[in-house]
Amino acid sequence: MVELGTRVREIRGGQLMARPYTPELLAERWDCSAETVRAMVRSGTLPAFRVGKMMRITARAVEDYECGITGSDDSRAGSSSCGTTTEEAGDVIALRHTRRKMLSAKRAT
Repeated sequence: MVELGTRVREIRGGQLMARPYTPELLAERWDCSAETVRAMVRSGTLPAFRVGKMMRITARAVEDYECGITGSDDSRAGSSSCGTTTEEAGDVIALRHTRRKMLSAKRAT
């Protein structure tokens, strides 16, 4: 692990990876409430992922939002970078555990 500022980063596969933010940490950074961050995630304004019941926001998503990069991929392709990024864009798999629905046995009448 490498310590850069207050954010701890890990080196994986030769790349420096930033740890994701919790809503509380991001709210502290942006000087707003954690509920405001959660509302942004619910509305789709800020992309996030879940680990069980915990919500996490990637450093890349925070950087994109702060730079005003939102919307379609077409607008992103024409935009210049506003900061330095140490992560490579890649495929992401989001896993979500859902509850199994209980099937009720129907009686023949």
